[in-house]
Amino acid sequence: MEKLKYNKIIGNDMPKKYFIFFALMAIILISACAQKQQAIVPKETVQEVQPKPEEAKTAQPKQGIAPEIKELFEKSKARVSNVYYHYRGPETGSNFHEFYIKGPKIKIKPYLETKTLDKQNSYDSIFIDKTARTAASYCEAVYCAYKGMKEDLNYGQAYILTIFDWIEVEQAAKVGEEVIDSRSTWKIETNLGTLWVDTFYGIPLKAESSGKTYKFEQISVNGVKDSDVVPSS
Repeated sequence: MEKLKYNKIIGNDMPKKYFIFFALMAIILISACAQKQQAIVPKETVQEVQPKPEEAKTAQPKQGIAPEIKELFEKSKARVSNVYYHYRGPETGSNFHEFYIKGPKIKIKPYLETKTLDKQNSYDSIFIDKTARTAASYCEAVYCAYKGMKEDLNYGQAYILTIFDWIEVEQAAKVGEEVIDSRSTWKIETNLGTLWVDTFYGIPLKAESSGKTYKFEQISVNGVKDSDVVPSS
């Protein structure tokens, strides 16, 4: 009889406030344990997700110009004040244009399909000023029927990269050495394409870019006069 009374007091008639109190305490303890488990992260896991400094460095693309290549390109400034050459490229096919370059002034004598210059618009020369960004066609040969200026040309369409433009690069790396027309050259990969640069003058003898070939032949340095790059009339 006493036993039944005890069970009744403890089990069935326990005040509700004690039951709620014990339930809340259980929830708080369970929550605290879960948060503690989540906060524990092995050191190895943290270290694995952090990139190593040397790996981050090598992941960057190589840029710039090697010091020995900068020195080679500088030779063009020290040893070539003006230049004449034959140019063969996509614009000329198997033929060539003659280039006269002195400072920002350029004269191009394009290959002429017909040698007669007897028409009003016939021309044999194109004069370009890089500073003013102008281009114009002229007829200057002694056999021009109508001498003088013919028309202003679109600068962007008339301009052809010169041997000096090809070495104005942002990236360059030496990949080999070759001999072209008895001249020693360095084969250099650049952001413009592949160049074969003369080791004495620091100017390219050949370039390749996007599957096209550009050649600079019969080069003659420091012989171009002002009159060669300025229209006579």
